[in-house]
Amino acid sequence: MRRRPRWREVLESVACAAALALWPRGDAGAQELHLFPAPKARPRSSSFVDAPLEGPDPSLSESAAATGPTQRCVLIQCVTIGGEEELAPPSIFTTPVALWTGTALLSGAVIAALGPIDDGIHDFSFTDERFFQYTTYAGGADKASHFVVSATVTDLLYDAYRLNRLTPDQAFWLSFATATVAGAFVEVGDGLTPYGFSAQDLTADALGALSEALIRRNGLGDLFGFRLGRWLNTTIPPAIVGGRPLFGIDYSQEMYTSDVKLSGLAPHLHATPGVERFFLVSFVFLTKGFGYEPPLASRYQEVGLELGLNFPAILRAVGVSDATWWGDTLLRAFTFLRIPFTQVGGYYNFKDRKWYGPGAPYHYY
Repeated sequence: MRRRPRWREVLESVACAAALALWPRGDAGAQELHLFPAPKARPRSSSFVDAPLEGPDPSLSESAAATGPTQRCVLIQCVTIGGEEELAPPSIFTTPVALWTGTALLSGAVIAALGPIDDGIHDFSFTDERFFQYTTYAGGADKASHFVVSATVTDLLYDAYRLNRLTPDQAFWLSFATATVAGAFVEVGDGLTPYGFSAQDLTADALGALSEALIRRNGLGDLFGFRLGRWLNTTIPPAIVGGRPLFGIDYSQEMYTSDVKLSGLAPHLHATPGVERFFLVSFVFLTKGFGYEPPLASRYQEVGLELGLNFPAILRAVGVSDATWWGDTLLRAFTFLRIPFTQVGGYYNFKDRKWYGPGAPYHYY
């Protein structure tokens, strides 16, 4: 089945994150680019207290007593925490929260409008794409992409809501709902094109948002995560020269991971982190040869287990901190992206039922 150009899928995450960054103001005078004084007041229970941004929620009183006020950022929004106690806002939708939520939803609406603009407005329709079946147009890689992108947007929204004084439960529900509704907007736009509204895409969006919201709400962001990567080899293998590439071909140049960050094990086990904090273990899913017409008999799906470098942990070790807007942005980028050739692993090919070695993602078998 033909699909919208792959760049629109990527734009869903890039545009949302970039647009959200345009709203630097937090409640009570949040700081932009260090030009304004940061507020001292924060809620008693916070995820943003002298700990990795994705880490568990320590007690504000204990951290404040030990370290004093600490600055935390989400992209270009910075605040100071650890000072005077402040109650949660009486209304969830304060001005900053409304701006973050509205910008996320507006990004989804803009992306949704690109389909009818490019392809013309058609009668609204639904399509049954299925999920990870071998006969689908992308072999399930598109669903993995929706999952990872939605989880990443949820992660950003959760942090923004907590910085703007929402409780953990409020941040959980609002980040999950906002990311899912933004994904629904995109599918409504597809419904007005020849591609149709995909319930499977929306399900993947919702599952990605829910998974990340649960991880963050339970203080496990330092232990679990999701990433997207490229396999970089643009040479078309001889086996598919006769095929005609269609929309969706780029999914066969990507891979998706679910990560266990070893840097998070020691804190949860009340142990001192060692050199293992610079590594992570990943479950990997990828496809090759999908997105061609006629379908290629040689196309395949592959899963694997990897041991790779944890770049955010390495960056923190050399002094990069999420207490600055540029440090937070850099850490988030490396948290989202899988860097090629920085991991080893074994990969199982479902087509020929064989295991392959560490270079498998970069070859066509």
